[in-house]
Amino acid sequence: MKKIFCSLIALVLISSIPLVSAQITLGDPADQKLVKITINEQGEVHVLHEIRDSKNVVQINTIEGTLSNLKVIDIKGNDVEYGTTGIESTTGITIFSSEEDVIIEYDLDDVLFVKDGMWTWDFLYLQTTTFILPEGLDLVYVNNSPVMLQNAKGITCHGCSAIIEYALDQPTNTNEVQWEDRKFIVGIRSLTDISSLNFDQSTKSISFDVEEDNQLITLIVPLDLLWSPYEVYLNDQKILKHEFFSNQTHAWLNIRPETSGTIQIIGTTVVPEFPILSPLFIGIAIIIGLQLKNRINPR
Repeated sequence: MKKIFCSLIALVLISSIPLVSAQITLGDPADQKLVKITINEQGEVHVLHEIRDSKNVVQINTIEGTLSNLKVIDIKGNDVEYGTTGIESTTGITIFSSEEDVIIEYDLDDVLFVKDGMWTWDFLYLQTTTFILPEGLDLVYVNNSPVMLQNAKGITCHGCSAIIEYALDQPTNTNEVQWEDRKFIVGIRSLTDISSLNFDQSTKSISFDVEEDNQLITLIVPLDLLWSPYEVYLNDQKILKHEFFSNQTHAWLNIRPETSGTIQIIGTTVVPEFPILSPLFIGIAIIIGLQLKNRINPR
């Protein structure tokens, strides 16, 4: 009888192992309230997932990369039972039932690299993800499209598949342009060399030479010099551009020429020959003149 009883216990224990393994692998998808990625000035990445409480076994996959310093607790700081499975550079984390929301934190390596002077991350995670970017950064590029941060600390990406790029302390070079008796400052932000900047009033265009291939270039154009919208050409071939920000005085324009060469930016118009209010004054003067004429020469 003892032997039968021992065999029965052994059978239960052995048969329960695949069941536990199946739960670790096949838990319900976790309800993620928040996915937050914090990147510091050195390019170090820290990830936080906040998981909604559940009575069921739930699972999440970590963001792809080399994971370290994994920590799993509830929002009150208590330890939580969990299991992990590895699939190449992605880790599956299974959370057993929890009465509180669960916080998962880890560091991530081998995801953010410097490429042509730009910090670059080819990111894929199909959850809404918030990126907290290095302090002082005011411009980030998402799939080549510029995003002006202004006072924001970062960006949020929905169902995120994106190439994220940014440069710390990207220089802004100022170039003086003169038209008649007025001087204008055109700003250019880029890691590549820009030369031979010129303003041509006859073609209503700004031109300059780019020394390197595939470099992001942001121009800050005075609206009093060249009004938007703009068309941009590389060696006489029209290229993609982004007019992504403007205020009362300037427009921000971004391009990424695939090759070196001459860039030409054509605006809708330039500074008018007369101040903007002059036609109004001229029109008023004409009306007054006609009225006086009618009074002097009554019919």
